[in-house]
Amino acid sequence: QTYRSLPDIQTGYVLDDVWSVVVPIARTNLITNGSFETNTTSWTAIGGSIARSTTFQYHGAYSLAITPTATTTDGARFDTVSLTSGTTYAYSAKVRGVAGLKYSIGIETTGSVALATTTFTATGRWQWITGYYAETSTTTRRWVARKAGHASTAIFYIDGVQVEAIVAGELASTYIDGDQLGLVP
Repeated sequence: QTYRSLPDIQTGYVLDDVWSVVVPIARTNLITNGSFETNTTSWTAIGGSIARSTTFQYHGAYSLAITPTATTTDGARFDTVSLTSGTTYAYSAKVRGVAGLKYSIGIETTGSVALATTTFTATGRWQWITGYYAETSTTTRRWVARKAGHASTAIFYIDGVQVEAIVAGELASTYIDGDQLGLVP
């Protein structure tokens, strides 16, 4: 069929969730190696193994592939972030797990005692998971990503890991690590 003119422009539709505006906030990411672009320094497997991966990534060319064993709490941890008593922190990451399986991210003591945990069910696609933690002492903590009670040995991925000090009631900011081309003057 041949058209002699363009169709009328439709108006009045509400924008969907594809469009957003990012308002910059000056914050510091306490995770010094959250996008795995150069290495896995300060990252340790919790059971199983970890490796930089180009299979899936959210920020840059690499993510962290976590290959768990059948143990139900396997994952990975970042050692350590220094937190201050009385400060609220937002912790976040992009996570790509197996659809229908549960995972968690959180803050733990260096003795692996959970202090704040955000548990979620994976969709099989990248998900931005966030949580909040009010520190009660000035000390070092671990950021962790774990399976949440299942024995699957399927690989899952994390990228864009962040811990940032916030004012209570504020939200986590978008990921930044100072290593992203175009964002450094």
